[in-house]
Amino acid sequence: MKLFKYFFILAISVSLIACTSDDDAPAYELNSTNLSAASYQVNYLVTNATGTVIIEGIQVEVSDENSIGEFFNLTYNFSENETYRYDGEYLNNTTRILADGTVLEDSSIITVIDNETGTYAANNSTMQLLLGETLYDVTLFNTNELRLSSSDAYTEDGIDYVETSEIRMVR
Repeated sequence: MKLFKYFFILAISVSLIACTSDDDAPAYELNSTNLSAASYQVNYLVTNATGTVIIEGIQVEVSDENSIGEFFNLTYNFSENETYRYDGEYLNNTTRILADGTVLEDSSIITVIDNETGTYAANNSTMQLLLGETLYDVTLFNTNELRLSSSDAYTEDGIDYVETSEIRMVR
């Protein structure tokens, strides 16, 4: 029985030493080769925009708009020459809350023009992807998924807007 105990402790020690860490695995690089390996299906799209104005030194929210996409049939195809093509459609549900408390809701099918094209630039060191004129932070990129988020601030008709969006895609 004592001999069995020593063999058992030896077996556990060897198994602990033999296990390797997943930290040693090479990272999946964000580059045109890896992006172009397969098509991506959009499965999540959310955009939030908040408009504010300054009235007598006080920042006042004048509108809050949330758009949520669903029922996706939207595909992105990246090529190694740093161009992309997308086409398809999805249902977009928008809720807008105005400063006076009015709630406006709308649902519409967004049809993307067939084979719409653009250029992209991938930067693995900053984990950012420039699609056309929009710069996205890449929050997840692996062999199966691509997740993008963006934030933009702009002024329109004297109202300051902050817009954020998130797009999730799977292969």
